Amino acid sequence: MELYMRYSDRVRSETERMNKLELDDLEMDEDEIYNRKLEAGLYTLQLIAVVLGHLWSSENQQMRARIDLLLRQQKLTKHDVKAVLLEYQDNIGDVDGPEEKEREQARIQRFIAALLAQ
Repeated sequence: MELYMRYSDRVRSETERMNKLELDDLEMDEDEIYNRKLEAGLYTLQLIAVVLGHLWSSENQQMRARIDLLLRQQKLTKHDVKAVLLEYQDNIGDVDGPEEKEREQARIQRFIAALLAQ
């Protein structure tokens, strides 16, 4: 959870910094904005969210209770993790082929569904 918070803060700071800038002056498109967030640690944050989703979907009640407690201690919810997972799911590439992309997107969707089920 410490890593989740560290990278979440870094990405949030970069996003806020970019929002304060005049985007018209910088001529940044959505891909450039996404790349800057990746440079700030978004990919690592996404992988941490994948791990949390995987742990949650294991249906181990003690693990779920611990994750829920740690999220609440940081004033976060499962919806915060869901948002990171959705952004990851939307940006999964197809370097390994379209079948692998679909398989990975389905896996992430299972994690999201598990987070929202309870």
